[in-house]
Amino acid sequence: MNLTKLEELLKNEPGFRIKQIERAVFKDFSENWNDLTNLPVKLRNLLTGKIDLSINGQIFESADSGSLKALIRLDDGILIETVLLMHKDGRNTICLSSQAGCALGCRFCKTGELGFKRNLTTEEIVLQALFFSRYLKKVNTRITNIVFMGMGEPFLNYDNFLNAVRFLNDENKFSIGQRKISVSTSGITEKIRMLADENMQINLAVSINAPDDEIRRKIMPIADKYTLDELISSIRYYIEKTNRRVMLEYVLLKEINDFPEHAEKLSKKIKGLLCFVNLIPFNGDDIGKRPLIKNINEFKKILSNNKIPFTQRYRFGDDIKAACGQLVFSKNL
Repeated sequence: MNLTKLEELLKNEPGFRIKQIERAVFKDFSENWNDLTNLPVKLRNLLTGKIDLSINGQIFESADSGSLKALIRLDDGILIETVLLMHKDGRNTICLSSQAGCALGCRFCKTGELGFKRNLTTEEIVLQALFFSRYLKKVNTRITNIVFMGMGEPFLNYDNFLNAVRFLNDENKFSIGQRKISVSTSGITEKIRMLADENMQINLAVSINAPDDEIRRKIMPIADKYTLDELISSIRYYIEKTNRRVMLEYVLLKEINDFPEHAEKLSKKIKGLLCFVNLIPFNGDDIGKRPLIKNINEFKKILSNNKIPFTQRYRFGDDIKAACGQLVFSKNL
């Protein structure tokens, strides 16, 4: 589907007509122009001939959770993945990709092994939400939350990411509240500051993963460019500008960053920040990197003793490679 082409076709249509079409596609999630019987036949025929509403995607369903992964082929043949999490409390969270592949090469992430293919356009980001919105419509529910935590680093595709946020937030389109939208970054400090200045209410998550620069450089090459102190300074700036709590994501890796001294050091580093730590035990194929349960529990105990709020992320969709850090191109489509 070509959003730019759609805008061009509708430029001479009256405002009410454009709103009808936007509602049909982005609120009612219509998949066929001929279903829009409130449009003139001539316009329906024009749209049918010029704008293809179909999305070339395939769904993989997890056997042990409410997780679904979609593999989508874009117009140039590039494959991307997006995930739907259907929570028991009624929330439906879409995890969006912002890039095809990723250039950052974090040691715990399968997507990084692909290397970087290209940035996704605003349209290609929105397309993922549209795909799962159509699926949810069939079971009489809707997207409630958006997280930019799929393939790629959103802040290396900043303009398209931000345009997608505005599109998803638009009351005439998906109408998803800004506070229901979250973005995760590996720590592009200047873009964290830029986002702080955007006067938006979206949620920020930062992949911190280590209590010091030495360990962080071993698992996140981006740490060669941005020190942990620089990163925390940018997070502090974001909090001061927005007064919003930041999520600090911490992937626990066996005998790398999961010892008690690491928990103590992290606690001192972030003490006083309006934040909470989201602990993510490594969930990739390499079992040797998975932390021991006793180490996880000890890490949590130390955070608790230091009055550092934390949560633990669990391995939803592991069997379909949909869990955090597992998104990688498939050849099934």
